Amino acid sequence: MKIMREIVRNTAMGAQSVDNIIDHVDNERLKGILLEQKKSMEDYYKKAASELSEHELEDAKTNPMQQFMLKAGVKMNVGFNNSSSHIASMMIDGYNMGIESVQKCINELRKDGVEVPSLATELMKTYDKCIKVLREYL
Repeated sequence: MKIMREIVRNTAMGAQSVDNIIDHVDNERLKGILLEQKKSMEDYYKKAASELSEHELEDAKTNPMQQFMLKAGVKMNVGFNNSSSHIASMMIDGYNMGIESVQKCINELRKDGVEVPSLATELMKTYDKCIKVLREYL
């Protein structure tokens, strides 16, 4: 199912973003929040991945070049500014991209009269909660 592939792609990218940024976070409280959010993304990843075949799961994963580009972009971005505000802003931008892509899948399902999996709606709520927590650092 396309929505599960999108959830896998989104949550894998979110967890990887935290891995790429965590060494640049000086604020211990923010670091803890990011690690909690990463754990949440990993949990959603596992749930969505369990709904996919091996082939679908492979298709959903980011390729090594995409992973490299994400890592390089994050490293360069925090290299110029690793303030808590900037890091929170980067993470919020990532969550907003995730919201946009998952919401598009949800809208397609609804348009086609297909029931939206609860995992998708739960993920959207989680993204919103993550953003609200990070706003404190802006």
